[in-house]
Amino acid sequence: MKKFSQDFKILVFGQIISIFGASILRFALSLYVLDLTGSATIFGTIMGLSVVPTIFLSPIGGAIADRFDKKKMMVILDFCSSALIIIFAIMLLSGNVTVLSIGILLMGLTLISSMYQPAVQSSIPVLVTNEQLLKSNGIISGVMSMANFVGPIAGSLLYSFMGIKIIVIASALLFLLAAVIELFMKIPYEKRPPEPFIQMVTKDLKQGAFYIIRENRFILKSIIVAFVVSLFIAPMFFVGLPYMIKVLFNMPDTFFGFTQSGISISIIFSAMTIGLLKSKIRSDNLYLWVLGCAGIYFGMALGTSGLVESSFTKYIVVTISSMLVMFALTVINIYLNTIIQEKTPKDLLGKVMSIQTAAATTAVPIGQILFGFLVDSFSATIYLLIVIVGIFTLIISFMVKQVYKVKNVQRAV
Repeated sequence: MKKFSQDFKILVFGQIISIFGASILRFALSLYVLDLTGSATIFGTIMGLSVVPTIFLSPIGGAIADRFDKKKMMVILDFCSSALIIIFAIMLLSGNVTVLSIGILLMGLTLISSMYQPAVQSSIPVLVTNEQLLKSNGIISGVMSMANFVGPIAGSLLYSFMGIKIIVIASALLFLLAAVIELFMKIPYEKRPPEPFIQMVTKDLKQGAFYIIRENRFILKSIIVAFVVSLFIAPMFFVGLPYMIKVLFNMPDTFFGFTQSGISISIIFSAMTIGLLKSKIRSDNLYLWVLGCAGIYFGMALGTSGLVESSFTKYIVVTISSMLVMFALTVINIYLNTIIQEKTPKDLLGKVMSIQTAAATTAVPIGQILFGFLVDSFSATIYLLIVIVGIFTLIISFMVKQVYKVKNVQRAV
């Protein structure tokens, strides 16, 4: 990171502290709820509902990020996260915590995150050069992936040895530390005349939507691609993977943990090496990455069919295939974010990025529900479902090729 500015380094460091703190806290709370209720369903419902604010509030957060000082936004929101967790800690220490209060805490943190992330995403192009943009997005994505990998491990260990109270207090201190560190960051900011909040948000959202739909259809197509990938390809790893490993292959829980760790490592590796792949990734060959995913799915279908008898062999095929697909999907996701950032005017970045986030977030639960139904329907012949996913992925690759033809890219520049 020697070539990056000091302000970008502070941004990354603040992200590391706050994201790791949030990841550890969320996983530890899941274990705590299981101890309180003995029901994974209750926590699953709470976690599902906690995502809802992201869908509706991300665009608002983007509009605010374009209007206000991004540095102040991040500092204030990290302070708010710390304050919210401190209030929960007081309730915990006094013995007044309920499942409902945990749900409110998680929704509150998600609400804050839906305002915080657009500020981070729209700050990156301001703090780095265009040549550094792809690698910068890889670093931020890598931090989030690393948190998702290390967070559950650290959360389970800390919960076992120290208990939920220490974790909650430590999380509050981590958010506080992140806010203090971000005070030393400088992000260029051009002050605008004050307007009534609702009028401002409504006008800015219309402006962002108009820009995407009318002025830059290239970005609209990029957002549609991200939505379709989240809808048809990603759900395999949220719904299909655990069902295959734990139910169809009858493998121990530890093996599912190995697969999750392998996928996390694959995502981290992809995010950390995307800077080295920069010369090999272009808009007009992005479809090849999706086409590669289709080929991997067809191989996975063959490896889980009746031609292979050993459950362990099927498990290995599914695990390796999943790691390869997630490597490619991470490359695609980071590259799409970079394209959107490069093509969007700085004063519209927050709005456009938050609309993209809301679209991708909306697609995930829809895809999970759809895929859950399909998994039940194809449980006896799961390889046929994988073939169908492969065919859809193949179709998506042709769609991506059409969207990112060279003439379209040139017209968008």
